[in-house]
Amino acid sequence: MNPIRRNLDYQGVGRKALRVDPLPQGALPVYDKDIDVSAIVVSSNGAAPESRIKGDRISVPEFEVVSNPTVRIYEVKRRRFNVIDRAQQRARQEIQAQEDANIFAALDFASTLENSSVTGTATAIAKNDLVTLYAEVDKWDLVTAKLFMNIKTFSGFRTFTNTDFDPVTQRELLQTGLYGHLWTAEIIVSKVVPTKTVYAVADPEFVGVMPIRQDIEVLPADEPKQLKLGWVVNEIIGIAVANPRGVAKYTTL
Repeated sequence: MNPIRRNLDYQGVGRKALRVDPLPQGALPVYDKDIDVSAIVVSSNGAAPESRIKGDRISVPEFEVVSNPTVRIYEVKRRRFNVIDRAQQRARQEIQAQEDANIFAALDFASTLENSSVTGTATAIAKNDLVTLYAEVDKWDLVTAKLFMNIKTFSGFRTFTNTDFDPVTQRELLQTGLYGHLWTAEIIVSKVVPTKTVYAVADPEFVGVMPIRQDIEVLPADEPKQLKLGWVVNEIIGIAVANPRGVAKYTTL
């Protein structure tokens, strides 16, 4: 028998904002940024202007995200469900939530480097403010592909008509964080996104990269002297927003 759960299991959504790159053994997380072309150089009198190509590359630092759940052996024997599997599932959820917190922190910092922050005119989401938010990304010849927000912020969409907002009703999709579509962009909900905040993000290949040295892995770490079963759940990842133009932020009152 499964336990009576307090809420849906958390599913990580932050990876949908960045291009995920599983690293081969020994590979370095180094990435080339797009080149800038400037046709303003004249080498000599009467010569044709030259396009000087400028490029750059970034090295993404890696870090670990770790969870260390433990369960008393006594609890394993007395429960009517598989405590071991459930403990590992909850640890994976903690890792995903911490991963998303780091991704949204990077998006928040990058959102005001090239774009202006949009401040709402009401306590709930307003259509005109969203139009302005989309324009902050679209003005760079990009397309707004995703909107990330908290469920409390999403409640403002319930005042929209079905001609404006295309809701998702399948339970399987809702559990992935996808709640609907607005003007071709996916609306993705996560408890990790701050309330009263919406992030507009372009397609992942125009935003940044997430190198993964080691994806979520579960290793045994029992404590026999304490009569406990334990695990170390960890991952080694990096997060980089290489194009701040692809991220914009909107806050309601």
